[in-house]
Amino acid sequence: MTPATVAADAATADIADGIGLVAARRALRQSGPLPAALADPLVVEVEPEENIAAGRFTWGFSRWTPVARVDPAAGDGAAVGSILADAAGRSLVLVVRDALSVQPLVSDVLAARPDAIVVEMGVPRWTPPPGTAYLATYGASRACTQAAAERLRMA
Repeated sequence: MTPATVAADAATADIADGIGLVAARRALRQSGPLPAALADPLVVEVEPEENIAAGRFTWGFSRWTPVARVDPAAGDGAAVGSILADAAGRSLVLVVRDALSVQPLVSDVLAARPDAIVVEMGVPRWTPPPGTAYLATYGASRACTQAAAERLRMA
């Protein structure tokens, strides 16, 4: 690979990222009111169950803010209590890739913290309760995450 090829590949990637970000911003959907500002937000990413189609891949808000990750498949039942304890006195952003698959966790968090913001980074098959601050990105790509981070004023 020559330096010119590397530079051309980088320029192409920048253009593709720009187009992807424009599309991600347009695709982003919001329901419910978002707060004007987040107070020391705790961003919790709920690890999805690995599947043959997607497998494991890097996703989420860690490029823009520190995140905590929980794995509901661990089965210890402590995820909700841990999230709520860590979020005491802070804004809470719950990030999921399939809210329907972790609906009990999402519902329990929202029951205790109706002010939590839910960010759905998969196909939005779940409908949040009325008034819930909710963003649907329609994907977990870097561009989709950046669009959500911008809407939440984290990027």
